[in-house]
Amino acid sequence: MYIVDDPTLALIARFVGDSSRQEVSDTEFFRRQVAAIEEYVEGFPPEQREQRALAWIEGNAMHYRQQWQKQAAITALALTRCPDCPLAGGSQRTPCAIHARWLKLLQRYAANELSSHDYVAKSLALLTAHKEWLKVSHLS
Repeated sequence: MYIVDDPTLALIARFVGDSSRQEVSDTEFFRRQVAAIEEYVEGFPPEQREQRALAWIEGNAMHYRQQWQKQAAITALALTRCPDCPLAGGSQRTPCAIHARWLKLLQRYAANELSSHDYVAKSLALLTAHKEWLKVSHLS
């Protein structure tokens, strides 16, 4: 999945995401977008469909792509384990507690409940808190 609209999301997908799944995401995006356009234009007479499809693309394509990118990133990152996870024990298929909390922040960011600045600040605070917790746990 090539992300061009959201620098923060692009950074996350590049360093945390699974790049081997990118082609599948792009193919699925185009398939679903074409299906959405076809569904939209089917209610119009055949001679108007091409013009209506172009109007849909002009009015909706950027927002559609942005929403797809956010949802695809969350889906791809939901079960991804960070390669440097400090909680390496346990199941390698499920995210650790830090990752689960980070995903909640990512979901809020994707829903436009957090600005990119707030998202980054809260993510760094989350990592700092867990780093301190690991230091205290290690000393005990």
